[in-house]
Parts: sequence; structure tokens; C-alpha cells
Amino acid sequence: MDTISYERPREKLYKKGVSVLSNAELLQVIIGSGNAGTPVTKIARKVDKLLKVSGMAIKLSELTTIQGLGLVKASQLIAGLELAARLNYAADDQSYKDVDVLTDLYSDIRRAKKQTLLYAFFDGNGRLIDDYSEVINPKAHTARVARKVFGEALAQSTASILVAVGYQQQAFEPSLFELNLARDIYSTAALLSIKVKSFVLVGLSGEQVIKEVTRE
Repeated sequence: MDTISYERPREKLYKKGVSVLSNAELLQVIIGSGNAGTPVTKIARKVDKLLKVSGMAIKLSELTTIQGLGLVKASQLIAGLELAARLNYAADDQSYKDVDVLTDLYSDIRRAKKQTLLYAFFDGNGRLIDDYSEVINPKAHTARVARKVFGEALAQSTASILVAVGYQQQAFEPSLFELNLARDIYSTAALLSIKVKSFVLVGLSGEQVIKEVTRE
């Protein structure tokens, strides 16, 4: 007779990662163990059922009605749910602020009378770390410009960058300088395993993205 192999949720997490666990299995890992009267599997199923009804608004008093789930474990669950809610809110809120920040930065470029370089750094969660802007010489050595940008990016533990070039009279047909700079930005980013969110030309009338450029 074939034997069915059962993996406990914690063992499954170790071997296959957290994403493969069901909600009830995740709850088993968090709760840890049941008691003599109620196994953890049953407690987890009841908690999962309550969560499907109340969601993140579930109350401590609701959890403590579940047999086998004491005040300590119920409090840990409530605290974990609250932390998750706060982190999700913070991430959404920061993403919104980042859009506003970039809009403001583009606005500054659009008002510039001389060609300006902007580079903004983001962490692994896509949150803005810092940004820099400076007037750029269109005759500058583009490889040196890229080295400067990524030197600062590495110092800031950057996961991804956004680069923009432009001023009031910016043309959206890229110049040789802009194409070379885009090429050097993309190639250096690839070497350093830093993602380029976008390379953008910004002018008074709008924006134009330059896609990755490679040497012929």
C-alpha cells in the first residue's frame, strides 16, 4: 500500500517557501501549537473562517471565543495583522508621495533654461531614497557621467534608478549625447545589477522615454 507523505506547514515553508502555504497553514505556523483538547489544525481553520468574515477588522474578542486559542496567541495574531496593515498602508502612501516628488522634479526640469540631469534612487520596495539634479554639459563624457551617478547609487544601497534629462526647449528626438548617455546608464546598471526604472527626456511640452540602447 502506498503511504501518503504529509508535510507539516513549517516543514513545507522550509522546503518550498511561504507562498505555497494555504491561509490555514500560515495560521498554523503563526499559532504554533494547540492543546490537548484542540489541535492547531482545527484552531487555524476556525481563525481562517473568522478572517474571511471580518478581514483585517477582526477583533481580539472574536479570536478569544475560539476554543484552544488563548489570549496570548490571539493577541499575537491581532498584532501581526495590524503590523501587516500598517506596512501595506505605508508602502501605498510612499508610492503616492514618490509620484508627487517625481512630478515636482520634472516640473523643475521643465522650467530650467539649461539642460539639466536628474537622477533619483529607489530602494528594493520602490521607495524614493534621494534625488539629485544639476546642469549638464552636452559635451561631457557620458561614461564619466554614468560613473558619477552609479557611484552615488552604490553609496546609497540603491536597487533602482530613474534618470531624466531636459530643459524648457528639450527636443524629443534624442541627440547623440543623450543616446550615448542612455547607453552608458543602461549598460552600467546591468553590470551592477541595478534596475533602470526609466531614462526620460523632459521638456516643457511633455516627456519621452528612451529605451535601452546598445552599441551597434
